[in-house]
Amino acid sequence: MRVGLTRTIALLTITMAFLASASVALGWNETGMVPKGGSNGYGDCAYCHTPGWTNTGYGPHRGYSNGTRVCEHCHTLHDSGSATQLLIGATIQATCQTCHDGSGGRGVYGAIAARGLAVGARHRTEATSVVPGGNAGDGGSAVMAFAGTSGTLTCSDCHTPHGQNAVTPFLGERMRVYMGGYPSYVSNRLLKQRPANVATAVAEYGSDWCMACHQGRASGVVGGAMNHPVESKLTTASPYNYRQLGIITGSGSVATTATTIGFAGNNYGYSYNTGYLMPYPRVGTQAGHLPICQQCHEDTRFVGTLTEDGTQAIPSRTTILAGDGWQSVENPRFQNFPHETQGYRMLVESTTTAFMDDLCLNCHPKPALP
Repeated sequence: MRVGLTRTIALLTITMAFLASASVALGWNETGMVPKGGSNGYGDCAYCHTPGWTNTGYGPHRGYSNGTRVCEHCHTLHDSGSATQLLIGATIQATCQTCHDGSGGRGVYGAIAARGLAVGARHRTEATSVVPGGNAGDGGSAVMAFAGTSGTLTCSDCHTPHGQNAVTPFLGERMRVYMGGYPSYVSNRLLKQRPANVATAVAEYGSDWCMACHQGRASGVVGGAMNHPVESKLTTASPYNYRQLGIITGSGSVATTATTIGFAGNNYGYSYNTGYLMPYPRVGTQAGHLPICQQCHEDTRFVGTLTEDGTQAIPSRTTILAGDGWQSVENPRFQNFPHETQGYRMLVESTTTAFMDDLCLNCHPKPALP
């Protein structure tokens, strides 16, 4: 009896300690699911938010042990709210928003409206199965069978929640700046190699990944609609992608035509929008290449400008101070692409209802016009 009582007291003590620490723990160790308190008192944020530089930083979405207890965060064996994969939410999106909830203005959806601004364009999850530009034949819209409610688009059509068959880690620009001035993090996006379970896998995030659904927006489709030329496997055997792109070398007020290989976006904050300008004539690593989709479609921002003769580029400064659009001076202010943006049709330089000619002049300077 005394042994049983001792064990009960010990168990209660452990449970109380666990609950107390869990209230501030945002990250978890896989081994035994021990809460990671972290020296800052907010939990080990890096466990979920550190990027996958070495293909390992996937937080609770990958790297499971045989004795894992991570499953219960998204699944339940009994009393599931969904008929799909025994999810804890009523839909796939509802399950994802258990953690990725934008209702407070901190998520991939909802941050723009929370700052009192209008959303210019968005991927409408759990709402539609119609893909603009999805018809490869005529460039019009097409209906696809997605994984969401009633065949609508949902989170798992683009993301792989278990980290399986993901593209090369795409880190994007989204920053998280935590209370107390602790470090900012960008994180792996867990993009599927086969978005919407299309037949052909794509290893890198770039034009070909977008065209898995938006097939009618591709260049080089025989008999297809005429679109702005864009680089993909239809135009060249080794197309550029978001991670490996001809970008402008140099920064600030220093105009330059020198180019190198780098990221389309700014993956570090406090840098320059070097991947959106293409001087004319094309030189260096941009010579002989077409733009990729993400050079025109990304988070709304001022990307910079070309010099009057178009031969040199002056990229704008990227400024991300607090993330999630808290400060209006940030450029880009929101880092929510491709979920939602302020820009019309998710164009980098546009209003909420129309694009601006300046967007075209980022690659087609006036002296080069016919």
